[in-house]
Amino acid sequence: MKNFERIGNEYKMKPQLGTYVPLIGIFSIITIVGFVKLPESSFKWWMLGILVILIISLLRSYFIIDMDRREMRVRKGLVGREVTVPIDRLEGFTIHKLKQYGLITISVSLIARYRNENGKEKRVQLAQSYFTKPIQRICNEIDEIIGAGDGR
Repeated sequence: MKNFERIGNEYKMKPQLGTYVPLIGIFSIITIVGFVKLPESSFKWWMLGILVILIISLLRSYFIIDMDRREMRVRKGLVGREVTVPIDRLEGFTIHKLKQYGLITISVSLIARYRNENGKEKRVQLAQSYFTKPIQRICNEIDEIIGAGDGR
């Protein structure tokens, strides 16, 4: 498993640095330039604030597949709450591509579709990247984990 760490019967996805590292790098450079070149401006403090928010967002997000409880737990973003998806109610996965001008892929997301207790269809984002191949690998590994848990 390349994207997941196994701890007993729990599989925790490794941090998805592909989307955060470029953003954190760019805002770090802008913040440093702001402190060096613009010492009187409030610009540097705004950039530092955005940088801190990005780092906190990276540290708070997680995706865990718990085969003992037969559920997936997901938290994405800065203020996102934890979403628990029972594997029995899981209907499948969807890969969404966001393109600009129909040519340039800006974002690729892996979405899980499931039904809640009331039977209403819900969706939760599991992973995000700039490219399709890493998302497809993550989707294949999730299928492998869930399939191994079902005894297939």
